[in-house]
Amino acid sequence: MKQYLKEKGVLLLTFIFFYMLIEYITFKWVDFKTLPKSFYIDFLFALGVGSLSMLFKTFKGSVIYITSILSIVMALFLINATMYSVYFDLFTLQQLTLLKEAKTVFNFDFLSVNSIFTSLFIALIYFIVLKTLWKKKYQYCKTIPNYYRKTALVLTSIFLFIFISFGSGTKTFERFLKINNITTFKRASLEEFGMLGYYLKETQVIVLGSSFEELLDEDYDVVPVLESLPTNFFGEFEGANIITIMVESLQSFAVNEILTPNLYRLTQEGLYFPNHYSENKTNVSEIIGMAGHYPTIQLLPNIYDYDFSNSLPSILSENYETAFFHDNIGSFYSRSRLIPMIGFENNYTHDDLFPNQERWTWNGDYTLDSETIEKVMEFMFNEEEPFYYFWSTMSMHGPYDYGPENKLLFEQLGYFDMIDQAEENGEWINILHEGATVDQWRIRHYQAAVMDFDVALGKLFNALIERDLLDNTILVLYGDHNVYYHDLNLMINNTDASEYFNMDMYQTFFAIYNPSLTAIYKEYNETNVIDKFVSPYNIVPTLLDLLGKSYNQHLFLGESVFTDRHEVFYSNKLTAFFDINIFSNDGYDIVYLKEEQDQDYLDGFFATCEENRLRLEIINHWFDSTKKIRE
Repeated sequence: MKQYLKEKGVLLLTFIFFYMLIEYITFKWVDFKTLPKSFYIDFLFALGVGSLSMLFKTFKGSVIYITSILSIVMALFLINATMYSVYFDLFTLQQLTLLKEAKTVFNFDFLSVNSIFTSLFIALIYFIVLKTLWKKKYQYCKTIPNYYRKTALVLTSIFLFIFISFGSGTKTFERFLKINNITTFKRASLEEFGMLGYYLKETQVIVLGSSFEELLDEDYDVVPVLESLPTNFFGEFEGANIITIMVESLQSFAVNEILTPNLYRLTQEGLYFPNHYSENKTNVSEIIGMAGHYPTIQLLPNIYDYDFSNSLPSILSENYETAFFHDNIGSFYSRSRLIPMIGFENNYTHDDLFPNQERWTWNGDYTLDSETIEKVMEFMFNEEEPFYYFWSTMSMHGPYDYGPENKLLFEQLGYFDMIDQAEENGEWINILHEGATVDQWRIRHYQAAVMDFDVALGKLFNALIERDLLDNTILVLYGDHNVYYHDLNLMINNTDASEYFNMDMYQTFFAIYNPSLTAIYKEYNETNVIDKFVSPYNIVPTLLDLLGKSYNQHLFLGESVFTDRHEVFYSNKLTAFFDINIFSNDGYDIVYLKEEQDQDYLDGFFATCEENRLRLEIINHWFDSTKKIRE
């Protein structure tokens, strides 16, 4: 037994050591503390997984096993290091469903070279350790008598110890066992439970599903109803047309009176929200702008049909013409499946807008928005009934230093000349004018793309005016996320990846335009600028409020912008809560406080976080309990 424990025990300790080393480096890379907060749970999982190497009698078999597990852990380090450096995101197993999309948009600029060299260095040390053990310690493994009897005894002891620990009833273990969906706050959960604890728990949730019933009153079949309260603007625009445009990567610094007159018009004549924040992948921001929510459980639209009956297009579909427009293939982000589920009667993607024309590539040469809008408008305004249109734009998507065709188009259209002239006249300043030349050029390219969208917006304005529809149409524009390619968002905010909690990076454009709405609002206020903190979660509740339609507040993370609610944004990407002053990874602890706040403000923030935590669970339960297998 002594020989057995010596040979297999040292190998188990080797596994635990290298696992902890990789985890330590991963934690430092993504700006966590040195070790998991619940280190004991992390250690128990490492002990349990590593001890399975004893099932292999030979040293070679055990080595192959632990090397395979450590290779997976190393891959998780590389993926997390890359995703964090590019998106401030962390990897979840659910994201494997987006592997095709990730492969399509992948750019070698995203690779973290330092992390690759680090992993190779660790692998070299690991190889040297194994070679040393092989030569000096483990040449006689096969001679151990009664090997599997001893293995059964040792493994039984180890797993009995693990099960007793998990059944001890301590708060830490109880919290881990009762987590409904560990990805809801993946950053906080990964930092607390470690890599094995986090990913094994996520695997359990994926395989066995989540349980949300304990949150709900048994008198309700699906979710409780909390009826929204009308604001002073409730029903003022009953039956009005709606056009929502989610503008790729649009931030307010790119709006300029000279270069983007139509966007500037929205800030002067519409309701403008300078404190609008959004940080999610495009598809998430998109659905939030249509449905007012997005679940934290995994959506599998190729397998299930989901109930989006509370989305804006579903609510309006009976009396409205509804249509979605986006110049990409329908299979990307499963839009061809999801858009009809969300309630849109019509779904126009690349093959509909540009038939027989090959789709652009991801090098920056996207179809110009000024061209796309002309194709989009061919499918608009065809019914006598009111309409609800949603357009997701494309041409402002990065990267911003490739795309030679669009560079030439921008030059031919005179955008760069206009930028140069405005800069010379002091009417435009490159936000990275003190940075490297290549980054200044990237900002110019981005600004030119914004200018082209502004041209598209002007064409839409003209079409509405020509058809005498402007006064009876509510136009909503919002940005899905910031300008993250080439780390521009970091340079713009003079920060680095370690300050993911700097909410200033996540400010995006948001405006609601209708001449009558602005006039009515200014009757109550002296300005058209609304300074309150808002996000895409507020779009659908606000439109329902204006249309005179109440809604179940439990299924929306935001409320109408005309309420006094303390709004807090939940980012599915960061899996965190924040407003304009406070950032929290879980809604309980403050990670960053921008400015000192009084207790009432802090209480309001945490009360809204708690309210939104419950709403997230209810939303998850809604999608989980109403899904149906596709026929």
